[in-house]
Amino acid sequence: MPEVIVALDVCQHAMPAFRTPHTLIEYHNTKGTEVAERLHHATIAVTSAVPITAETIAQCPHLKLICVSIVGVDHINVQACRARGIRVCNTPAATTEAVAEHAIALYFAAKRNIIRAHNWVISGKEWELESTGMTAYDRLPTPISQDTLGLIGYGKIGKKIEVFARALGMKVLIADRRGIPDASIRDGRAAFDTVLRQSTVLVLTCPLDESTVNMISEKELQLIQSNGVVINVGRGGLVDEEAIVAALKARKIAGYATDVFPIEPATKENSLLLSSDIPGLTLSPHLAWYSSESIERQQASIQAIVDGFASGNYVNVVC
Repeated sequence: MPEVIVALDVCQHAMPAFRTPHTLIEYHNTKGTEVAERLHHATIAVTSAVPITAETIAQCPHLKLICVSIVGVDHINVQACRARGIRVCNTPAATTEAVAEHAIALYFAAKRNIIRAHNWVISGKEWELESTGMTAYDRLPTPISQDTLGLIGYGKIGKKIEVFARALGMKVLIADRRGIPDASIRDGRAAFDTVLRQSTVLVLTCPLDESTVNMISEKELQLIQSNGVVINVGRGGLVDEEAIVAALKARKIAGYATDVFPIEPATKENSLLLSSDIPGLTLSPHLAWYSSESIERQQASIQAIVDGFASGNYVNVVC
């Protein structure tokens, strides 16, 4: 029988041509209340950001495979999939370079306070006169050569960011897992708290799970230097929004730049980061992955996952 492939959010990725016999149903995007109905007859689901919950899985008797067109699978109830024998596969290498580039772009935007400077010029103020007071900056920017970049998450994206950072002349520290004693730290890594204390730029690329939810909160922010900038291209839930907003308003850290949010799309109703008058904030709407190469690799990965599953050759299996 042909596979029934349902793509829930093709606004996030283009679908490839599959070799296996199939019927393809595409939706531009899907609300949470629509997922179960749209997947009811599906044997294969393809999603980027649309969550698939245990409740949805219980209403989809034919579902055999969930193909996630990004790296993270925290929006998929993997435990429920495992219990039902549903395969979950992701695309871990498709967006590596694009996300790493975006992390560096956020670093420069936050370091040089580009958003504030841009708004300052657009506002029509007498910026040429005011610039002598450097009012676009709360602190004088320091040279790149004086920055230490701390990586929390050292997968493909973290390793690529390390390459870029070292090429720019930064020192790089790689954090071990939180709570690991100093005596047990692995070669080439530093203790989690040590990385927080010594980094002027902290970059988060790790996955979101029970061990990493709100891993950067009030306690951790107290360890970061006052000129420190936090860059998040991992998952919004890695950072406690209330704590980061409080730290920014109190000038305890210099900046927070993020491409991800606990609830997406972020709105003023569901994210404190969209409140007004938060200094040192740089936001982008979860588009770090977006590039011509990423889209081509996503398509190739989705095709390999689906065609491989149909032939019994599983690719990029999460569970």
